[in-house]
Amino acid sequence: MSAVTGPSIFEKFTITSRDGSKEVDIRGGVIDFQYFEDLFSPTTTAIVQVANTGNTIDDQGLYHGLPIRSGERVNFKIKTPVDAAIGVESTFDYVMYVDKVTNYVSDRQFEGFVLHLVSREAITNSQVRVTRKYVNQTIDKSLQQIISLLDPLQVVQFEKCENDYPFIGNLRKPFTVAMMLAKKAIPVGSKSSSSGFFFWQTKNGFNFKSIDGLIKNAVDKKSTAQRYIYKQTMEDGYANPAGNAVRIIDFKSNKNNDLTESLEKGEYSSYRMYFNPLTFEFTQPQDAIFKPKDDVRLGHKEEMPAVADPENIPMNYMAPRILTGVYNVGTLDVGVSTATNYNPFNDVAQGSARYSKFFTYDYNILVPCNTNLTAGDPVYLEIPKTTTQSAEYDSEQSGLYIIKEITHKFYTNKSYTSMRVVRDTFGTNGQK
Repeated sequence: MSAVTGPSIFEKFTITSRDGSKEVDIRGGVIDFQYFEDLFSPTTTAIVQVANTGNTIDDQGLYHGLPIRSGERVNFKIKTPVDAAIGVESTFDYVMYVDKVTNYVSDRQFEGFVLHLVSREAITNSQVRVTRKYVNQTIDKSLQQIISLLDPLQVVQFEKCENDYPFIGNLRKPFTVAMMLAKKAIPVGSKSSSSGFFFWQTKNGFNFKSIDGLIKNAVDKKSTAQRYIYKQTMEDGYANPAGNAVRIIDFKSNKNNDLTESLEKGEYSSYRMYFNPLTFEFTQPQDAIFKPKDDVRLGHKEEMPAVADPENIPMNYMAPRILTGVYNVGTLDVGVSTATNYNPFNDVAQGSARYSKFFTYDYNILVPCNTNLTAGDPVYLEIPKTTTQSAEYDSEQSGLYIIKEITHKFYTNKSYTSMRVVRDTFGTNGQK
């Protein structure tokens, strides 16, 4: 078991001017560097705090001498401390671009500022628009064509969809369209029972994967997922798991079920009311109630909860969430058409329930720096029981989790990885 938190080595950290004529090594001035990935973010981001006391360009500081005005390229290569438990050292080699500069201060011998960095694709996203019509193809194929507008060579990990969604770009940004498509996509073989995708970027490229796809991947990699142990004291009596166990430095629970929130988001049931603009008809009451179908889970299959009162009424007895909308019909074909372009009747309600369920259990953990981990990866947590009788782990809280957010933090004397991990159910028994 290990808890290495030593300083990382900045093998490279340079800023290149927008015209490419000047490049400055700022390794000695970086006092705080934080890099971010998120399942809900189509771009990677980072923050660099710089304290410059030595670098000058034409007898000026970096800010005015380069100058730094946004758009500059930042190249960094960072070697993290070797962790014996993990078995390999990680090297973080990436390129980002200055989006903005804040907190600039200076005097005769010192200047300080904060660089806010984004990926190259985030800048391109603000420059291009989606203009054409997309028809007669699945959502993943449409998305691949849209991402090629940003960078034809960008690495993209796509999960195939079984449904298409005809639409017109309407001069929207690529990321805007991508996030819209993610909510409407259905993975192959699910038949609307598991709608809901994420579109996000990591240091390895773009990802477009379903909730069920992330869970199945986690279950398949259960034996090889990075394992983390949490306990405030690590006495010898604690039963260490076999394999690559690393200590959790800090552990915080953000959410452990939230009944009212789950009800409001339609996790157990919802009421659908849709309008057909061609027939002027609404959804019939007998067809309006929707109860989510069973799905793939990270832990145990849970029974439908009920309020602990004499009636013991299940949570899906009534539909607390009301979904409304207009059928997308007859809008993309030439001439008069009654064809349905998109039917939200089943998959919108299922997707809403699935997104809500995915974040049922939500924790923040701080661990030794591991830049091999990215958003969307599985990790296995071992949480001890609250007992004085034994040193066993809690089989309910422990188990597989998926990284929703990850931050790699590099300071002058320490380096950490902070993660927000989520799961849908209690238990260690992942189901395929």
